[in-house]
Amino acid sequence: MVSHHRQRADALSSDKGSITRDDVARRAGVSPATVSYVINNGPRPVSPETRARVLEAIRETGYQPNAIARSLRRQKTSTLGLVIPDTNNPYFVEVARGVETVAFEHGFKVVLCHSNYDSDREVQYMDLLGAERAAGVIWIPSTESSAPAERLIEHQVPLVILDRTVNGVRSPSVVADNFRGGYLATQHLISLHHRRIGLIVRPVVLSHSEERARGYAAALLEHDLPVEEKLIVPGGFRLENGHAAACSLLGLDPPPTAIFAYNDIMAIGALRAAYQRGLRVPGDLSIVGFDDIPEAAFTCPSLTTISQPKSEMGRRGAELLLALIGGQSSSSDAQPPLGVYLVVRESTGPAPQG
Repeated sequence: MVSHHRQRADALSSDKGSITRDDVARRAGVSPATVSYVINNGPRPVSPETRARVLEAIRETGYQPNAIARSLRRQKTSTLGLVIPDTNNPYFVEVARGVETVAFEHGFKVVLCHSNYDSDREVQYMDLLGAERAAGVIWIPSTESSAPAERLIEHQVPLVILDRTVNGVRSPSVVADNFRGGYLATQHLISLHHRRIGLIVRPVVLSHSEERARGYAAALLEHDLPVEEKLIVPGGFRLENGHAAACSLLGLDPPPTAIFAYNDIMAIGALRAAYQRGLRVPGDLSIVGFDDIPEAAFTCPSLTTISQPKSEMGRRGAELLLALIGGQSSSSDAQPPLGVYLVVRESTGPAPQG
């Protein structure tokens, strides 16, 4: 009697046209993406043992990649994809404007995709952009997941990441000097004699949020001030999240005399929390943001913040992507971080006495 495995192999070999990459992946015990990496010799390295297992599975199943389909996939359009987390945040709008400016200068159109901080939605957009044969994609990740990038790599579409990096993804990125920004914000507050400084961070682990927190800690330690875990709270993504995080900090005993928020949206939420508690800013509480969105200059009081080159980041990202598309750059090319600086406005002042 023919075994089940032999029957399976015979069934596969009798209908080779229906064999898919997923069939090969299951037989080899690897992911479909790994099969693609072996077939296309990249863009990610595959160990010799895994490569041999995949090649054996291809031989056993008789899998034949559709050369016509692969050729069509390589016929890229003049469209660039831009995947951002939040169209309501002015920061991302400024970055998008920089991307669009460079794209149009070089004859490319930009398709804007709003992920709403949802990794699954990012994956779906990557699939769509790959299927539509986008020439390249610029991505501002909303979580630490590498799945969206892996999906795009399967489609062999060049990728550039902005504003942050993602572990395990080798695509080039353009970021600001977030460590220095966190250091400058905290150093400014320390120079005003604040000793209890609250920090509002992202609720998920992302490189730029971690770097800002590292800068905050470095400034405190430089002045022999403790880094207190209870003074570091997650703030979400929206104005109301910044408000809630600030309320949590202000409910401590004793409360901080200053707050450094992950971004200006969080800081504006903190301003509202201070107002509702009857606190004067900066008389009772100083607040610093990050990004220097246009609204920061028009809050009451106006917001002290760390300014980063938003439009320039978008332009650099688009230029790098176009270089990748044209074969003039590679995913291993390192990009120096963009400079940041402190903008002092009305929301910071000397620590209250007593």
